[in-house]
Amino acid sequence: MGKTALYYEDAQRLFVREGFSLDAIVGMLGKKVSRKTLYNWKTDGEWENKRKKHLEQNKETKVQLKNLVDITLQNAEAEPTPKNILALLRSIQAYESYGGIKLQIESTGEESKKPGQNQYSPEVIEMIKGMYGLKA
Repeated sequence: MGKTALYYEDAQRLFVREGFSLDAIVGMLGKKVSRKTLYNWKTDGEWENKRKKHLEQNKETKVQLKNLVDITLQNAEAEPTPKNILALLRSIQAYESYGGIKLQIESTGEESKKPGQNQYSPEVIEMIKGMYGLKA
């Protein structure tokens, strides 16, 4: 590895953690590393296995964060205090920021409610976020 070795860690992170293809990484690195070099790094460094391992760990963390959202939702429904609602909002933010997933929180009719289903309208959520200075 010569001058391109400076880009190894970035390239590995982009492939393993961010999920980009080798062609995308070539472009992101300003073509300072060839696709052939990236392919060799991927093969020698076992990036595919590292990516699979990362995805499995990520999946488990997302499940844990979703469980946290469910628990804080149940607490906020049972006792809708500002503290419990704030805890719910923070757990939702953690879930969204970790997985890049947006949860839909909206009011539904009584006939379609299920245990653990979100019951807060978007307006209420935005109002509460504003009260506590949370980003939308």
